[in-house]
Amino acid sequence: MTDFSLTGGSVLVTGAGSGIGAAIAYEDAMAGARVAVNDLVAERAQETCAHIAAHGGTADAVAGDVSTLGGARAVVDRAVAVMGALSGLCNNVGIVKGGPLESLTADDWKRVFEVDVDTAFYCSQVALPSLRASGGAIVNTSSLVAFHPAPFAGAYNAAKAALASLTQQMALEWGPDGIRANAVAPGLISGTRFSASSTDPAAQAKRQPIVPLRRTGTAADVAPVVVFLLSDAARYVSGQVIWVDGGLGVALQTFIPA
Repeated sequence: MTDFSLTGGSVLVTGAGSGIGAAIAYEDAMAGARVAVNDLVAERAQETCAHIAAHGGTADAVAGDVSTLGGARAVVDRAVAVMGALSGLCNNVGIVKGGPLESLTADDWKRVFEVDVDTAFYCSQVALPSLRASGGAIVNTSSLVAFHPAPFAGAYNAAKAALASLTQQMALEWGPDGIRANAVAPGLISGTRFSASSTDPAAQAKRQPIVPLRRTGTAADVAPVVVFLLSDAARYVSGQVIWVDGGLGVALQTFIPA
């Protein structure tokens, strides 16, 4: 039987204090991995660890800001010190700064790229020796907006597109070392902190009919795909961006009037 287990592995998940990151950390742990839970806010990381422990998993909180090289190094080094060589790295941390491009400040543009792209580059680069030793896997959290941009979210759209491209570059350069790199691209996900409308029942009622599966997704829909990409079941999958969107991305042409 194909092995979807992560038993014996050690996985670092960034931005895992809530939302998709917390779900990824939980599912990784339930699949058997020991998980290092990173978040900028220590209390959020600890809450995720407590949830994992309550369900029989093993997790360690490694709070810190990974948007600088020094911060990423500190977090990765702590994770390796606690768990040993990493078998998996999930670069999930991200922020949104909304508004039209015309009025978007340079500081906001830079900050979105620092958090949504630089973190993945820094953490992956720092973790490379550990991942090389274990023949590990990287999974980055991109977004459907990398391919179908959302209005008034230009920095976020561009950053997620950059992350998708960075994922392919990682797969190209690090594949010879036995390291796989892939990304997930979630679509409309409810219950995240990125959009006030994500938890608004009225907004959800309007969104659901445009998704072929007729519902918006949840963090729990995304996390198992990450487990698959980390597992040996995906041993020949690299350089891919997997859309986890209920079919929304392929349905957009249907909204063009005949």
